[in-house]
Amino acid sequence: MTISLNWVMALPANISADQFDSWYLGTHTKYGKASAHILRYVVNRAYAIQPRATVGNVYRIAQEYWQDWEHFEACWNSPSGHAVLGDGLVNIGLDPATIPGIAISHDVQFEVANPANFSSIRRGYRGSSDGSITKLLVYGMTRNKDVGRWYADRFHALGHNPLIREHVFGTSLGRSLKIGYLSALPGPGQMSYDWLLELWFDDVRSADTFLGNDQAAELWSTLAQEMEISASALCRGQEMLVIAEPTAHAEP
Repeated sequence: MTISLNWVMALPANISADQFDSWYLGTHTKYGKASAHILRYVVNRAYAIQPRATVGNVYRIAQEYWQDWEHFEACWNSPSGHAVLGDGLVNIGLDPATIPGIAISHDVQFEVANPANFSSIRRGYRGSSDGSITKLLVYGMTRNKDVGRWYADRFHALGHNPLIREHVFGTSLGRSLKIGYLSALPGPGQMSYDWLLELWFDDVRSADTFLGNDQAAELWSTLAQEMEISASALCRGQEMLVIAEPTAHAEP
C-alpha cells in the first residue's frame, strides 16, 4: 500500500513569495528528491486567481510517496529525513501558521476516460506546453469512518468526463509518525486531514470549464454537505523526478 504525505502550506508572514520560491525550488526540493526510499515527489503552487468555491489560505502543496509505512518511517528517521525537516524549520518554520495541516493517506486512483500522458524525456506532461499539470486539490475532515467507500460509491465515474486527466481520492491512515525522540507528524497544533481529493486538468481553462458545469456543482455541494472542506486550491503541479528502484522482471 503506497503511503502519501501531503504538506498544505501558507506563505509565511515574514518572507515574500519570491524569497519563498527561491529557497523552495532552489534548495528545499533538492533535499526532497534525495529523501530515503522516496518513490515520487510533486510540488504544486496555487494560482493567484482561484475558483470561487476554493477555501483556505493555500500557497503551496508538496506531495511525497513511499512504498509502505515502514519505508515512510525509515525515511523520516534517516539523515535525509532530518535534513528535509531541518531545512524547513530554519527557513519557514513548521508551525501551524505556515503548515496548518498535513495528510498521511492511502490514495485510490479511479479510472478516467482521458488519462494524462507523462514523458520523462520532456520532463513533464504531454498535454501542456511547459510540462506542468493543473490540479484541483481538496482536503477536509469527516466523522464518516468509511469515507473512502462512500466517495467511491457516489463519484467513481467522475472521470468519464474527458476534461479530467486524473482522479484520486485518499483517506487518512489515522497514524502519527514518530521522528526521533521528541518530534512527530503531524506536529503540535497541525491538522491531520481525514480525506483528500485530487483532479487533474490540462490547463486552467479546462478546469474552469469543468468547475462551471452541473457535475462539478453536485460534487462540491455533496462534499460540503457530508464533510468539512478545510483547504482547497487550484494549483500548477510539477513532478520532481527522482531515481526509483527498478522493478523485478516478471514473465507475462
